[in-house]
Amino acid sequence: MGVHTKIPTVPGFPAQDIERCIRDTLADQAGAQNVLRPRPVSACDPEIDSLVVVEIIVAIEELLGVSLPPSFSPRGGYEDTEACVADLMAETRAVWTEIVKEEQHHE
Repeated sequence: MGVHTKIPTVPGFPAQDIERCIRDTLADQAGAQNVLRPRPVSACDPEIDSLVVVEIIVAIEELLGVSLPPSFSPRGGYEDTEACVADLMAETRAVWTEIVKEEQHHE
């Protein structure tokens, strides 16, 4: 797995920064989705589709300077904002922890 990083070796996970990044990207994407799909979303569609999730992942990668694994994004998206935030926070924390362990091991 080719994970590249510019994360400092300090193990403190930037939870507030990541959550703000996710929520800000969700807000930006909601506006874009309203322009692209002005029709009401059907009850079968997730609130946050997989294309929006990809945009969030890209924003997280840019914020942290990492390449996240392809398995990071679930198929289909998320039913609501809180599920999205909770899952992406947990996934990002797991990647962060692994990167910090690897960097400490190489020191």
